[in-house]
Amino acid sequence: MIKRKISVGGTVKWIIAILLVVMQVYPFLYVFTSSFKSLDDFQKLPAYAMPSALYLGNYITVFTKSHMLTYFKNSIIVLVGVLVPLIIIALMAGFALSKIKFRGRKFLLNYFLLGLMLPMQVALIPLFTIFNKLGLINTYAAIILPQIAFSMSYSIQLFHSFSKFFPEEMLEAAIIDGCSPIGCFFKMVVPMSLNSIITVATMQAVFCWNEYINAYTFTRSTDMKTVTLGLNDYVGSMGLTDWGATFAAITVTVIPVFVFYFICSKKMLAGMSAGAVKG
Repeated sequence: MIKRKISVGGTVKWIIAILLVVMQVYPFLYVFTSSFKSLDDFQKLPAYAMPSALYLGNYITVFTKSHMLTYFKNSIIVLVGVLVPLIIIALMAGFALSKIKFRGRKFLLNYFLLGLMLPMQVALIPLFTIFNKLGLINTYAAIILPQIAFSMSYSIQLFHSFSKFFPEEMLEAAIIDGCSPIGCFFKMVVPMSLNSIITVATMQAVFCWNEYINAYTFTRSTDMKTVTLGLNDYVGSMGLTDWGATFAAITVTVIPVFVFYFICSKKMLAGMSAGAVKG
C-alpha cells in the first residue's frame, strides 16, 4: 500500500514536471519554428504545424529591410551603460554598509530596502517631465539612468548579504601589510565577490535587454530604438502583421539572452545560494 502511494505520488510529480516543461518550452519552440514559415504556410497550414520547408526569407527581411542592427547596437550600449555603473556602485555600497561602522548605517540600509517596493512605472510621468526640461528625451541617458536607479536597491541588498560575512581578518591583514582600503576592495573583495557579481549582472542584463516601457517612453526616433521596440516595425497599416518576420525578429532578439543566461547560470545560482546562506 505504501509502495503504491509512493508510486502514485512519484507519477503525479513527473506528470506535473512534464507539463511545466512543455508550458515553458512550447512557446519558444512555436516562435522558432514559425520563423521559418513562408506566407503560404501561414495561410494554409494550422498554427501548430511545422513549416513545409526551411524558409530563410524572414531572417533576410529582418536584417536587410529593417533597422535591426541599429536596434542591437542601441540595446548593447544601454546594457553596458546600465551594468557597469550599477555593479560598481552597488558592490561598493553593499560592502561599505556591511563592513564600515557609522551612524545611520542601519537606517540607510532600510532606506534602500524601500526601493524594492517602488516599480519604475510609478515614476514614468515625473521622469518624463524632468528629462524633457533637461533636454534628455531621446538620449541614452534617459534610458540608462532610471534602470540604474530602480535596480540599485536589489543589487545593494544582494551584495550586502554576501559581504556581511566576508572574513574581516583578511582585510585587517592586508591593511597591516600596507594595502589601502581601495586596494583591498579591488584586489580582494571584487575577486571573491565574482559569483555575486555574475548573479547581479545576469539578472539585470535579462531585465535590461527585455525592457520596453522605459525605452518606449523616453525615445522618439528610429535611431534610438532598442530591440524590443524594433518588433513594432513589423506591424503595418490597419494592424496587419508580417508574422514570419515578427517571429524571426523575436528569435534573433531572445537568443542572446538565452546564450548569456546559460553561460552564467551556474555562477548565478552559486551567487544566489551564497547570498541566501550568508544573509
